[in-house]
Amino acid sequence: MYILPSFDHLKDLNIADPDAFEILRNELINNYIESTSTQRKQRLIGLQFQINSRRDLSTNPMHSCIALSKMMHETFWDMRCSLEAISEITADSFFLTSPTTFSAPTEEKASAEVLELKQQN
Repeated sequence: MYILPSFDHLKDLNIADPDAFEILRNELINNYIESTSTQRKQRLIGLQFQINSRRDLSTNPMHSCIALSKMMHETFWDMRCSLEAISEITADSFFLTSPTTFSAPTEEKASAEVLELKQQN
């Protein structure tokens, strides 16, 4: 388990010495990647390569942040689509092999008394 420097320390280091910050950032990332299993290590090395490439192509830190955020959202979207596809396959398989019918549980609608609020002057 790694003990990471505090956010404030990293922020101050980046302001005072950006090169030292980058060295520390790369060191922490590489140490973490090296600590993982062989199978996971290859995936993380590839992912870090993509991240570094997007950062290198960016014109400024904000552009880099937006590019990496877009990359993350695209990955989540792909994962969502994959999960939906698996869900559809599983649901189709369930309905094809199950002798019973499936019905969603019904919910009772809650009732409430509406209170009149009076304005105070």
